Formats: sequence, structure tokens, C-alpha cells
Amino acid sequence: MASFQKRQGAWRAIVRKKGHPSQSKTFSTKARAQKWARQVEGLIEAGLIGEGNIPTIDDLCRWHLAHLERTSNRGRKNQTGANNIKRGLGAETLITEINYLKLQVFCETRIKVDGVKPSTTLLDVLFLSGAITTAVVEGRLHSDYKTKVSGWLSGLKRAGLTGNPEDRERRPSNEELELLLVHTQHNRALRTIRYHDIIRFAVDSCMRLDEICSLRWSDFDAKSGTIVVRLRKHPVNKTDQVVPLMGKSQAIIEAQPRAGEKIFPFNTDSVSNGFRRVCNHLGIENLHFHDLRHEGISRLFERGYQIQEVAIVSGHRDWKSLKRYVNLKPGELVKRERAA
Repeated sequence: MASFQKRQGAWRAIVRKKGHPSQSKTFSTKARAQKWARQVEGLIEAGLIGEGNIPTIDDLCRWHLAHLERTSNRGRKNQTGANNIKRGLGAETLITEINYLKLQVFCETRIKVDGVKPSTTLLDVLFLSGAITTAVVEGRLHSDYKTKVSGWLSGLKRAGLTGNPEDRERRPSNEELELLLVHTQHNRALRTIRYHDIIRFAVDSCMRLDEICSLRWSDFDAKSGTIVVRLRKHPVNKTDQVVPLMGKSQAIIEAQPRAGEKIFPFNTDSVSNGFRRVCNHLGIENLHFHDLRHEGISRLFERGYQIQEVAIVSGHRDWKSLKRYVNLKPGELVKRERAA
């Protein structure tokens, strides 16, 4: 029932059975092709016709990336998740071979060998979970897999192999910000990516880096002082949001050259990596680009804005998720009290 063809160093398995559609897939080794063919034959014999063409990890990642391309603006972060899963579990591994123990080994390897934290392994397995959900919704995979992956996620969390990220309280000092702004303004090598403007904009706008690099001129309304942030991060569904441009953020936008559809036409990874190099050069320790958003949100609270007002700027939906960014400086509260 199964036949195998070798083409350009790869093996193509073909499974044919009367009354059923032909199934085929290409693998790097004959052993992989034979294993897949045996599983397909078993599914056909069991009457599970809809599952005949068993997807590989590579298939799941490819389908999910195509889905995210239409619905997400996270770009390379999505690709990173796919690469981690394919490298750790094997691109040609069949979904039928994945179980809790394999994910346990995957997470343990990531933590012990790669040196990542449980919060990073959580992102990896959540990408796999999303890929499985996409395959189920698109009719490529049986819905039972959604139940399976839910159990796997619970088990990994209980084992301490995945976890939520620790809240950061790091804010740049005024001296650190001054160092960054002076250095990026006068260093010609840093003018291709306009770090001086991006750093100031990140603080005043309170936006995430991927949001900044996705802003479009067509969404900017100078008259109202607002801009639309497309597909803004949301716990359930990403939504477009009209955001007020606080501080000098509107002036910074208006100072940018109109060289294309995007206001800050830069790759997020390039900006983030460059920012880290600048901090290292200046001796600024443990400062992430995302901490600039933290600084901006905290400044809004220090200036007396209420939670609901800050949430309009930051995009947060509730106090619980917003409070981790709020580190009010005691001195600012004293100043406000004395001025009252």
C-alpha cells in the first residue's frame, strides 16, 4: 500500500488505498518516510480517514506562521517561536509523536542547556499550542489535540518548567536617559536608525517597540493629536486603538522624514539589539528598551493622571496588568502634596 521514491536526496512516501484519497509527504530520510507511512496506514485501517495526512511540526509551524502573518504584527518574534519548536522537537517529527514527556524534555533542555527561564519556555510551548489550534480551526487536525495540549501546558506549569515572567521594576534614571540621548544624537553611526528620536518617543508615547515600528503616516491625525495603533496587544483579540500622543511625541513624529508608509521604518530586532549595544558602551546595566515604556507610564501617574486616563495611552485593560509598570517616586508625591 505504501511506496517510496528518492528524489534529490529526499524520500517521498506515498500511501494509496482503494476508496481513500492518496496521501504523500517528503522526508529527509527513508526511515522517517516509512514511519509516517505506517502511521497513515494504521489510521486508515482504524477508519480515521480525516487524519490520514499526519502533519509534522514543520507543517504546523508553517500553517501557523501564515495565519499570524494575516493577524499579527510581531514579525520575527513569531518566527523565533517557530524556530525554537522545530529545533527542539524536530521539524520532521509527526504530531502523533508529541506527548507530555517530549515537551518535558524540550523544556528541561531549554532551561538547563540554553539557559533560558521558564517564562521563555512558556512562550515556546504557547507557540506550539497556537499552531495546534490553528490546524484544528483550519480542519487539518482533529480537535482532540486541543484538549491534549491543554493538559500538557498544565503539567509543565505544575512541574515548574514554564512560568510567567518576573515583574521588572527597572526605570532609567535621569542621568542614564541624558547619557543615551546625548550619545545617540552626536554619534553618526547611530543615525541610520534614529535612536535619539525613538528613545524620546518611547518614553513620551508609552508604546511598545513593535507598535512604534508599525506606526503609519496614514493613521496619524495631527489636528486631533492622535494616532491609530494597529493590532494592539490584547489578552484575547488584538484590536486597533486610537491613542493620544502625549508629551513631545507628536512633535517627534512631525520631525520624521516621509520616506515611506511607516513613520519609524525600522526592524524591531535591529532597534532592540542596537539599544543594548549602546547601553553596554555607556556602562548602563540591565536596561531593556521596554523599560522606556515603563518609565513613560510611571511619569503619567506622577503627573497626576488617573488609571483610566493612563490606560487610554498604554492600552492596558485593567489595574492588575497596569500596576506592574507603576513605580511612583516618593519624592514626586511629596511635591504634589506640598503644591496642593
